[in-house]
Amino acid sequence: MNGNEMNNDSSENQQESSADWNEQDNDNVTEQGPQFPGFNENDEDAEGLTFNWTSLFVGLAFFFFMFHDTNIFSGNWSFLLYLFAAVIIHELGHVIFGRMFGCEIKEMQVFFFPFASYKPRQTTEGSSWRNVKWSLGALPLGGATVFKSRAADADGTGEEPSAGYAEAPAVSPYIEDKAAWQRLLISAAGVLFNLATFLILYLAMPYLSAGSYHFFSPLAILSLILAILNILPIYPLDGGAIVFALYEIITGRKPSPEFTRICGWIGFAVIILLFWVFPQWINGLLESILWRLF
Repeated sequence: MNGNEMNNDSSENQQESSADWNEQDNDNVTEQGPQFPGFNENDEDAEGLTFNWTSLFVGLAFFFFMFHDTNIFSGNWSFLLYLFAAVIIHELGHVIFGRMFGCEIKEMQVFFFPFASYKPRQTTEGSSWRNVKWSLGALPLGGATVFKSRAADADGTGEEPSAGYAEAPAVSPYIEDKAAWQRLLISAAGVLFNLATFLILYLAMPYLSAGSYHFFSPLAILSLILAILNILPIYPLDGGAIVFALYEIITGRKPSPEFTRICGWIGFAVIILLFWVFPQWINGLLESILWRLF
């Protein structure tokens, strides 16, 4: 039996059982009880507010394990607000540059292990900004911007990502279709936005009052730290993506998906070693930079 015959048989079976499935879905809705409007648990494509208890508990467990011996649990939580602001600035850099080059953004995530997400309800206007899901995580170590990609769209369909692009790169929503120099700028945008935030605040500090100085200096410091850490040439950090883009610009060839995936796992292990197992090197680097500036 060929593929077309299998598809025809399966479609006929689906049509015959569609009424039964609809009845089961209606029964499930009534059994679940009242639903809060715009609040759906564990539904990645749902519009409105979604909540994931598993991500919340796992993220909080990691948070407690990593920061239990710090002054966070003594009542000094203010740095989380500054880190939240610095991460938003960083991710907005990726979002703005991505939109400038015509990419479609699927999600902007602040902190890891996202437990709360909001996706605007779709309208007939079809604004691409209404396709963006905004997520908040429980582990305050950074963020992520997820772009629409051919690989993600093909995942789970049994299809391979299409080679090349079906439409001009300027109008294609896929990140892979953009020129290497555009992807380089998109990857570097978060670091550039953090550096710009730091420079603006640092240059303005001599003219600020004492209260304003103490209010804005943590944001300047955290913005600089995020920029330094993200520019490290380790994939999946921004620095690693910049190295891949530079490689493509110089050689005219993209790294293979398998190579990129392997580099991602190796880079993740290196990040764990640097920031968790052997943090002295990172701490020394940051302290020496901050000591000279402040």
